[in-house]
Amino acid sequence: MFKVIGILKRPAGTDFETFKTWWLEEHSQKVKQWPGLVEYRINMSTTPDQDYDGVAEVWFDTREAMDAVFSTPEGQRARASATSGAAPSGLSILLTEEHVIV
Repeated sequence: MFKVIGILKRPAGTDFETFKTWWLEEHSQKVKQWPGLVEYRINMSTTPDQDYDGVAEVWFDTREAMDAVFSTPEGQRARASATSGAAPSGLSILLTEEHVIV
């Protein structure tokens, strides 16, 4: 399994619930349209005082599908959404290959 993993922090001055709503209701709608998407999970922090507000996992069957997603129109729209409005002030994106241990 190949995954795009995003680690996000809300912008200064944006409350946790507003950011959570943006991520779960607005931004997620764009990511759900990615070609080759197999599974999509958002893991929100349980309290707003943590260093990051959550982690997203977008799963793909092939490395090629994962590597290509940001060059698609759907990937471009999601990328633009992540840099406007209530978008995160801190964002790290990892392109990963999963290795299940247990």
